Amino acid sequence: MMRWLLTYADMITLLLALFIILFAISTISSVKFNRFAKEVNAGFTGREWVNHPPLAGQQSDLKGGSSPSLQQIERQLATFLKERHLESEVRLRVERRGLVVSLLTDKALYRSGSAEVLPRVREILNEVAVYLRETKNDISVEGNTDNVPIHTAAYPTNWELSTARATNVVRYLVEADHIDPTRISAAGYGRYRPLVPNDTPQHRQLNRRVDIVILSDKATQQERRLGE
Repeated sequence: MMRWLLTYADMITLLLALFIILFAISTISSVKFNRFAKEVNAGFTGREWVNHPPLAGQQSDLKGGSSPSLQQIERQLATFLKERHLESEVRLRVERRGLVVSLLTDKALYRSGSAEVLPRVREILNEVAVYLRETKNDISVEGNTDNVPIHTAAYPTNWELSTARATNVVRYLVEADHIDPTRISAAGYGRYRPLVPNDTPQHRQLNRRVDIVILSDKATQQERRLGE
């Protein structure tokens, strides 16, 4: 008497498969799609994907799950930047202390002499926050400027401007993207930590930046020891 349920269940399964295929071929964030695919798979297997044993190259978190390594995060972010054509506005580099995501605070992302987080910056921060939530490492947000002096009512020097930009990024990541505030800090270095000499307009552009640093395991442990 209930044989119609078999046909109904087959139809629902086919519709689900169709929507998943349509979703997969649309233009989406590769990271969010991977998370979606894992969660769908968990629904069919009955297991939470975050509880899978750690894989090679990943770091185990306190709950027995796994979090991506800094190298994996760098590769995924590089793919995102390439897909969105943001390579000229956001730079990635790996240092001894961790992975650095540099937002070049030029006219494309920031107004001159302003610390306001514009919609284009928010879009980038929302994507970066996906990776920040997947790692347990501490995060340092650091504002930097070139050596051209600034003097406005809001920002008497580059110290205030660089600090305000870093602080506003931290506030957005905590309030909008729900990053744990105990893991993140802000600092402003003004013109005193340049990447390259301030001898050409192109070099000064590279030095005007906000660095989001995902600290390595060792650097995170050192930071936490200093805070005890």
